[in-house]
Amino acid sequence: MAAENQMTVLEKREAGEGMTLGERPVPTPGEGEVRIAVKSVGIDGGVEGPFYRWEESYHRYEPHLPQVFGHEFAGVVDAVGPGVDGWSGGERVAVEPRISCGRCRNCRDGRSNLCTEETGFSPHGRKAIGIDTEVPGALAEYVNVPARNLYELPEGVTFDEGVFLELLAIGVHGIDVSSFGVGDRVAITGPGSAGLSALIAAREAGASEIVMIGADVDEGTRLPIAREMGATSTRNVADGPLDDPVDVFLEASGHESALHLAESSIRPGGDHVQIGVYHGADGVSVDFNGLVNEEITVHPVNARRESDWRRTLAMAPSVDLSPVVGPAFDMTDYEDGFAAEAAREGVKVVLHP
Repeated sequence: MAAENQMTVLEKREAGEGMTLGERPVPTPGEGEVRIAVKSVGIDGGVEGPFYRWEESYHRYEPHLPQVFGHEFAGVVDAVGPGVDGWSGGERVAVEPRISCGRCRNCRDGRSNLCTEETGFSPHGRKAIGIDTEVPGALAEYVNVPARNLYELPEGVTFDEGVFLELLAIGVHGIDVSSFGVGDRVAITGPGSAGLSALIAAREAGASEIVMIGADVDEGTRLPIAREMGATSTRNVADGPLDDPVDVFLEASGHESALHLAESSIRPGGDHVQIGVYHGADGVSVDFNGLVNEEITVHPVNARRESDWRRTLAMAPSVDLSPVVGPAFDMTDYEDGFAAEAAREGVKVVLHP
């Protein structure tokens, strides 16, 4: 237990695999900020996981160590800073990790995910809680966040499920930007958090068929979860192109092989939604001639918009998210938690500070 006015954090202090439990002062919320008592924080397989393992794409953080990561989280409003209206303390909340200015053209258009003013050190080039070097994250007992980034959890939604809401909002974003219509047929590559979020969004939107495509490692783990969450069929990416091309293909794996599978599995005039990020890759090859010849529309999806949060919060109380959340570990057992993430146990591994 941390000393008075101190809190326990999980930080990376030096280059190399692993993190370390330590103590830092409990933060005081500034103008427009609230302090969150963190109840659950996710381990992202594309962020905290590779940062913990010290994969090459994260070596650029070395001059900025120590760092406290943790960008997917939920908790309770613990203290309110000056200039904050609408929050008094005690509210159960999920948090949008992207920090935006609220003033630029994109922010005013409801696309704060593409804010042009709040740039940062994160891989996507925008400032984000628990990814940017200047904004400590939620692998801690307490964290300060901008008040405008809060969303109150619907009644009945647990803190662990609250962690998953920002991911579910990405799936909602992907379905919304496409030309998807009720009864359309959908395929998804990558049965991780993002892919399963797209599955849930497509199911709730009225897809008539949802094909979830994974790899050998997913056969006994995440593909069964996909079936439980509403996939009408599952298959292995090694099986090749779909026999019956779909209306909307959501690529959520970030693997080039899945991208090429998508290119050959969409009906003429259909949609390709790119959610997966190709971590560590300078670029991937795309058959633009094929896309042009078949008039395939490509929709890149980056994080969440305000409208995606609104729809996600509306659907959350009626969606059973328990199959996609967990296993859960106390933050003191973080080594077990990161081992579970690396072993692809469950879907969204969470830690409890």
